This record gives sequence, C-alpha cells and structure tokens, in this order.
Amino acid sequence: MFNRLKPEDYPSIKKFFDKHRYPLCEYSPATIVVWNRCLYEVGWRIDGDLLLIAETDIEPPSEKRLLMPVPCPFRELEPRELADVARRHRHTRYYYVPQDYCERHRSALEELFTVEEQQGYKDYLYRTSDMAGLAGHKYSKKRNLIAQFNKQTAALKKVKVEPLTKANNGACLNLLDRWARDPEVGARLDMLNCERKAIVTGLKHFELLEMKGVLVRIDGEISGFAFGSRLSDGVFVLNFEKALDDVKGLYQFLDNELAKHLPHGYSFINKESDLGKPGLVKAKESYYPAFTIKSYSLTLK
Repeated sequence: MFNRLKPEDYPSIKKFFDKHRYPLCEYSPATIVVWNRCLYEVGWRIDGDLLLIAETDIEPPSEKRLLMPVPCPFRELEPRELADVARRHRHTRYYYVPQDYCERHRSALEELFTVEEQQGYKDYLYRTSDMAGLAGHKYSKKRNLIAQFNKQTAALKKVKVEPLTKANNGACLNLLDRWARDPEVGARLDMLNCERKAIVTGLKHFELLEMKGVLVRIDGEISGFAFGSRLSDGVFVLNFEKALDDVKGLYQFLDNELAKHLPHGYSFINKESDLGKPGLVKAKESYYPAFTIKSYSLTLK
C-alpha cells in the first residue's frame, strides 16, 4: 500500500535523497512534493532500505509508474532488483531512468525491460559560475540584454533584488493572482493551471521544502521571481521562473541574479527539461549547457 504524499511528508522522504546520485530533476524531493496532484497523484512507501515513489495520472486512463527506487544509504540497484521491485509492487513501468544508468546496464536492462527514451525529458545543466559571470564572447547577447534592462530601468525606475523568503513570497502569490486576472498576460506566459498550482504549493511550503530563490521589484512592484530546490550534492534545480515578458532583458537579469544569490556549494544549476517545445529548446541551448542528460522509461517484458 502506497501512502498519499503530503507536504508534511517531506522530512520523512528527504533523508533518502541526501546522497543519491540520480541527476534528473525529478529526484529533488521538493520537486516531487510541489508537482503532486497537478497532473498526477504521488504515492510513497518504504520497502526495506528503499524509498519507492509512484505516480498515477489523474486524468483517465490513469497510467501508473514508479520512479527509480532510492536506497538509504545510496547504492546502485542492479536491473534484476529493479524488475523484482516492480513485480512485487504490481507495477510494470519505471519513468525518469537516467541516461548514465541505462548506458552502464544496457544489455542487462534489455533482457528484462523495453527501454525507450522519454522525448522532451532531457535535462539541461549549467555551471553556476557561467550563469553568474556570463563571461566570454558566447554570452555577449545575454550581457547586452541585461545592459538594456539596466538602461531601461536606470533613469526613472528603481530595481531591487531580494532573496525569496517566507516573509516576502506572498508578493509572488499576488503577482500570480494579477496575471490570472489578465488573460492577455496569462496567454503570453503560457502558464498552465497545473503549473500555477505547483508554484503556489512551493511558495506556501517554502521553508518546509527548503527552497531558495530571488524576486525582483521595479519601483516597489514585484516583476519576477525564480526559485528551486536542492537536487543533490552540488546541484540546484531551478523549478520555477516567471517574469513580466514586456520588460526587455528581465528574464536574463533574473537568471543572472539567481546564480549570484545561490548558497555556496552549488556548482551546477539544473534548469529541467524542454518538454519537446522548440521555444524552450532554443532558450535552454542559448545558455550553453555544460551537459545534458536524457531520461528513459523501462517497461517490463
């Protein structure tokens, strides 16, 4: 029996992720919590030294799958154990299986599972120092856009960047509400209701989920925010980034400020996947990722 995941369960599952080595964004425990009950229902249970996370689609036909089991202390599971765990818990499929795991165990996996790449679920990882410094010719366009933003706001407008906290994140909720009342803005942002729900969950449980981020005010009014969570040692996942898109250079300014404000020790930023959308692919490639990681599904034969 799987337990329905609640934000209050975060401390119970967090310890399993402290030293895990799964590089995909889906293995941030805060990410798992905030996206629960948006497109799918999340369940969890402990099986010996393993934490099992299951997703079941909310909309029919309500397909279900497991994430890779997370052992505590962490160890790499052999394909045969993966198959045994799935059968024992009456599942036939795993999602978000990292590329490097599939490469190491390709032949053994193909004996037990049908292995398929999950299109649109390739993660993009960037060096934090690159995002914060924007040094070199390849980032000249980003620096130019930030310069345009600074020039645009320098004369008449005051720009303030603040660390996002429980005390001020209500301003982000107010911004979401304003956007929701403006159909034109909502259409430009392409923000689905499920994404808004995930953002609200993250902001309401900001401290519990140990999330970090920044917000930007222009003339005292919030104009954008970015926040995320710990993925693994040295890696921060940027879960959400939203800004007024009619202010040129604001998104680039926000990206740069987030990287500058991250706690010491985060060498990489995972900006999640592109969902197969050409616009997202172009935007993510424009920051020159240090590397990308593909995601695979495993279906029992």
